[in-house]
Amino acid sequence: ALSEMMAALGRAGSQAARSQMDRTQGEMTRQAGELDRILAEQREILRETEAMDRELRARREEEAEKRLKERRPLLEEYLESLRRSLPPGAREGLEGGERMLRGGRAGRLEDQVKEWRKEFRGNPGAEKLLEEMERILEGLRPEPQEMMERAQREKFPSLSSRQGNLQERTRELKEKLEMLAQLFPGLDSEILKSLGEAADSMGEASGKLRSEDAGGAIPPEQEALRRLGQSQQAMRQMSQQMAMRGQFNRWGRPWGYDPRPGWYYGPWGPLPTLPQPEVKRPIERGFTGIDREEFDPPSKEAYRAPKAFREKVMEALKDNAPSPYRREVEEYFRGLSE
Repeated sequence: ALSEMMAALGRAGSQAARSQMDRTQGEMTRQAGELDRILAEQREILRETEAMDRELRARREEEAEKRLKERRPLLEEYLESLRRSLPPGAREGLEGGERMLRGGRAGRLEDQVKEWRKEFRGNPGAEKLLEEMERILEGLRPEPQEMMERAQREKFPSLSSRQGNLQERTRELKEKLEMLAQLFPGLDSEILKSLGEAADSMGEASGKLRSEDAGGAIPPEQEALRRLGQSQQAMRQMSQQMAMRGQFNRWGRPWGYDPRPGWYYGPWGPLPTLPQPEVKRPIERGFTGIDREEFDPPSKEAYRAPKAFREKVMEALKDNAPSPYRREVEEYFRGLSE
């Protein structure tokens, strides 16, 4: 009767441990699904932001080329005046600037003018011409707000709101995982850290979108996506580990098995089981909390030949072997019998 009662208590404890692990694993699976949805939404927000930024850039470049054509005669005059103000040995680099102007590459020409200002510092005539050229080239670039159409401008508030809502969902996910970490101490702290950093980046991106700065919102959105990807990978590894523990539980060794008679370590502390045989070895617990199986390595005696075979070998030694090989034969058979 006592053994049956102990067995019933053991089964009840094992069932409770499995139930607790199943609930924890189920909650972890739900939160992993929420992380997948957050990650998919962040990808979509980034895709839309990049599309808006590309469209704005294309319009700005188109407008800059149009303005450059209007200002080209004036810039050519400045380049010619600059050539005359420089000594013959310093005029070679101006040809590259002229090619940029003919090719409509206003941005490259502006960078070149800045380099010339450093190179020809100390030449008052050249400095004045280059300063005026830089002012003209800077005016060729329209501001993003100038080129933004009404339909595109109306997308920013909605996109900013979506990014802000996603930030709140990410924070809520982090809070739920922090609660799970109390039930499952093996939860990787890097998951929580990455989620917190992702939420911070989302907040920064939401602010940029609110101010209609698509280009400025892209870096924090990319950072949030990277952090979410790290959390997703770590969550998958955690789910695999929990699934392995669940399998061990179903095999009848919940949480951590102790070979000492009458006890195993359940989720709430030692619980009684049926008496187990004494095992004279230290308890070893691996990563999953399950002990390794005990085994004895083969001893030297396990490799000895059977006794009957050894006796036959000794009998064979009584027969005469050819005298030239007698010693070698005796050593061979003696080795077999040892």
